[in-house]
Amino acid sequence: MSLEICLSFVVTFVISFIFVPIVGKVTKDLGIIAHTNKRTVHKGEIPRTGGYAVYASFLIGTMIFLSTDTQINAILIGGFIIFLTGFYDDIHDISPRLKMLGQIIAALIVVFYGGIVLKGFSLPFLPDIISQAIAIIITIGWIVGITNAINLIDGLDGLCGGISIIVLVTISLISSTYGRSDISSLSLLLAGAIGGFLVYNFHPASIFLGDCGALFIGFMISVISLLGFGYKSSVFFTLGAPIVVLMIPIMDTLIAIIRRRVHHKSFSEADKGHLHHKLMFSLELGQTKSVLILYGATLLFSLCSYMYTYDTMAATILFLILMLLFEVFVEITNMIDRKYMPVLTIMNIFIKSDDLPHIKDTKPYREFAKRFKLRYVVAIVVILVGALVLTAIDNQQEEEAKRETIDILYVQEDDETELMSDIYNQLESAVQREDKEVERQLVAAYFVSDYFTLSNKEVDEIGGINYFYDDKLEDFTSYAINDYYENVNNMIESGDTLCEVVRYDIINNILSHKALSGLEDYTYYDITIKITFDEENSILNTLEYTTTVTVIYKDDIYSVVAVDEAAVEDIEEEPEIIEENEGEESLEIAE
Repeated sequence: MSLEICLSFVVTFVISFIFVPIVGKVTKDLGIIAHTNKRTVHKGEIPRTGGYAVYASFLIGTMIFLSTDTQINAILIGGFIIFLTGFYDDIHDISPRLKMLGQIIAALIVVFYGGIVLKGFSLPFLPDIISQAIAIIITIGWIVGITNAINLIDGLDGLCGGISIIVLVTISLISSTYGRSDISSLSLLLAGAIGGFLVYNFHPASIFLGDCGALFIGFMISVISLLGFGYKSSVFFTLGAPIVVLMIPIMDTLIAIIRRRVHHKSFSEADKGHLHHKLMFSLELGQTKSVLILYGATLLFSLCSYMYTYDTMAATILFLILMLLFEVFVEITNMIDRKYMPVLTIMNIFIKSDDLPHIKDTKPYREFAKRFKLRYVVAIVVILVGALVLTAIDNQQEEEAKRETIDILYVQEDDETELMSDIYNQLESAVQREDKEVERQLVAAYFVSDYFTLSNKEVDEIGGINYFYDDKLEDFTSYAINDYYENVNNMIESGDTLCEVVRYDIINNILSHKALSGLEDYTYYDITIKITFDEENSILNTLEYTTTVTVIYKDDIYSVVAVDEAAVEDIEEEPEIIEENEGEESLEIAE
């Protein structure tokens, strides 16, 4: 994880820390306070607009650290609609239907404008258009569901904010592991904004999130999770991992739906049957202990998700154990109904406790249980553990064999800068997970970082040549010597301070209209990149420079064939241009 991504967390944390008391004072004077009802546990007049400070801090952070593209714009527009819906509800208490309408509109913007939809979803024997329609419906349902799940756990001081930070940091760590610095940065920007608020929201809270904050945070978490965590695109990894991380709010919401259905109540009707209420009242743990326990449970589920990237079997075993403990807790605290105790009833066949529920005729079951002597139980446990260990070893060997079959065909330069090394690590990850969009983007980034960096160059050395297409390398070298590298040898020999590329930002990644003669049958991509130098570049006379790199996919790798439109003409005197149909726009591949 880069220093800049960590810095984004610190910046939004500080901004939020400053904004929260200001917002709290203003809105309390305006009378925007939390009213007590059947579900609340607070006392006194407490402002409910902490979410305003979270939202404002996050926006400022995005302006500083993120480059906008279609997906980011869609997320920000949808987030703004969600925030306005919640903010209006904090003031006027709108109906659940209107709140749902705002959430659906925001989800539609993310899906149709941002193109963020469930990846890898297909159903056998059905046309792709039907599978795509179902994927869109699931995506909208996911966004609305997680948005409300996060909102529902906002019942104790610090609960919603703390759990959200744990979830977002987990997403950031996993995304960073898979080379998705964009998802990692977006997650930490929001986590920092929530962190500054949590300082004032932890028990005893002086300000609440309100619907404007809880709905916005839930919406952002749901959309960020749809970006894929950086995993290989598939339904399981797109939703499986975030479901595990968000297990506490998801299960709390599902149980609330079942509980209210069983007792013939409306879902929008408030009650005190949530997880945090059971910990606080049924087990008499109080606010702080209840919140800390739920923090711990969320951390364990987050650990499952993170472990899955390294050890599938261990993560699965931990998840099943946690789910069993969760089910026992639900039954002990009567979260659904007093008669709902299936696991405890089965356990009591062996435990034989008068305090646990009994099956009406337990004699046959008890006789069956007696046959299981201790040695048989031990033998079964040993066999199961052995089978799990062998399966884990086999899975690990298969994974290693699979990785060995995927050759990293890209060259890692001996004199890499820190940025180049970071890009190459991400490139390796992209190749392993076969993410072609990210792969070509990183190839272009590595090329420009090497080409425009002079601090690591020797005399007559030209950067980026290992990433240029072989058949055009001679023309490219000649072009570089007469252009950017014309006076570099003199600069090296005279000991001048040489610049280094320290940052890059992808502006766009689109299908190219161009093609080189003799290579017309291949697909070309134009990748526009803005690079930042550590000091003003004495050749370009600028601290920042934007260039367009054209790459081609051939022989299982991406190779650079041109730098800027002018460079295409220098490399190929009369390049053959393949024109698209008149009026047809180029297809945007990734932002």
